[in-house]
Amino acid sequence: MKNLLIIFICLFYWQSVLAKQTLPIEGLWQIVSYQIVGYPAMSEAEMKNWIGKVAEFSPQKKAILRDNQTVQTCTKFNYKVKTENAEGYFLIGYKIKPHRLGIVEEEIQLVTIACETESWLGKNREFVIISDKQMLSYDEGTIFFFLKQADSSKRLTKTGGFLLITPQSVGLLNPNSDFNKKTITQALPGYTIEKIAPKKENKEHFKLYREEEKRLMLIYPNNERKIDQIRIFDDRALAPVETKLGMTYTQVFKSREKIIDCQAGINNKSGQTLCSFKNMSNIQYVFEPKSINGTDVSPIEALNQAKLVEIVWTANRSLMVEIPSPDRSPAPVISDSVESLSTAD
Repeated sequence: MKNLLIIFICLFYWQSVLAKQTLPIEGLWQIVSYQIVGYPAMSEAEMKNWIGKVAEFSPQKKAILRDNQTVQTCTKFNYKVKTENAEGYFLIGYKIKPHRLGIVEEEIQLVTIACETESWLGKNREFVIISDKQMLSYDEGTIFFFLKQADSSKRLTKTGGFLLITPQSVGLLNPNSDFNKKTITQALPGYTIEKIAPKKENKEHFKLYREEEKRLMLIYPNNERKIDQIRIFDDRALAPVETKLGMTYTQVFKSREKIIDCQAGINNKSGQTLCSFKNMSNIQYVFEPKSINGTDVSPIEALNQAKLVEIVWTANRSLMVEIPSPDRSPAPVISDSVESLSTAD
């Protein structure tokens, strides 16, 4: 009798937990970028057509996809939530290491959505939560990146959007992008672009800015007239681990010292500290020590308080040529993962 009572209490507890659980991807999410990781079923024009679309997932288990012209709706869906090992999920599932997508976390949360009727979600769709503000979803050889815009449509405000930086791309610019005004304008709308002629002290490049802001990005070419390097000073840019300009070294790299490399800046970056994740060396974070008048601080404390003043992205062509198997294998689940199922009422 006692054992039956314990079992009943446990069942009641877990039913209460599942009933109270909220959908992790609830809110409005905008598609801001994509990355090819296999043999894409879509053309590049079709991929670009997804950019800017907004997906809304409501507490009533309704999923809406909208843009300026169309609205597509899944009127009722079920979902599952799992915690999985990041490297195992992407390496076995897609033959790609998570750092190629800007992921440094060891574990990810996976949400599988199954619509009760035919919809834009297909039979079912997986969404990988990278952080509170970022997630991604795979679609036949293409991974789409989503950034959260609001918790609900009632709270949606115009923020101008973020520019997403991954090891492979800055917005829609990547190592295969041509170094010309037309390509850059199409990939990074909303910026004024000015071409700077080469001089003895610098190379030919494009300067990008908005309104009264003088310099938000500098873009340089390689010998093949492709994008080679982008220096980013825009506080709307979002780098891996939700990094933005103005954050301190501690905010970006706290508890991550084992997976980063830092070095003192030289020449025009003298006095600054340049850091990067060991497996994402083509994204460099430039920190500048905070001026503390009349106060003696240790070098470590000075670095901890240093502000991020620039992000330097360098094109890495090898990130564009790693081709996975076209057949997606099941991703492994870590042994102590938590799985839940929410069904339609």
